Amino acid sequence: MNQVNFIGRIVRDIQSKSLNEHHQVVNNSLAVPRKQRDKNGELATDFIPFVAWDQQASILQKYCQKGQRIAIQGRMQSRSYTNSDNQPRQILECVVQEITLLDRMSTASQQTAPQFSEIPSELESLPFDTIET
Repeated sequence: MNQVNFIGRIVRDIQSKSLNEHHQVVNNSLAVPRKQRDKNGELATDFIPFVAWDQQASILQKYCQKGQRIAIQGRMQSRSYTNSDNQPRQILECVVQEITLLDRMSTASQQTAPQFSEIPSELESLPFDTIET
């Protein structure tokens, strides 16, 4: 069985390519933190390349952006290609079959940290009834 699940953050801005009027594709990577820490005390990160086709590519294009946390489910595939220097290359990537959005897409106004004010002291002592369920 070839099935994988990853949770991480989108590495680059989403760029969808239309191959023809019926197919579009998104190639990107997901930064997936490990449980272990590196020598600087920070979580080590794996960068997982992924490819999303058609409906999944459309979801990424419409609702996702760089830095957003998502979960992807899919299968791993290896493929070969020739790069611009005419050198053969091989890549292992996740073919996305399902996407779960874990963060909302932020807008310029939402990217700043929310501002909170202190609760007035007279409100802290208000009685509240507890309802058991």
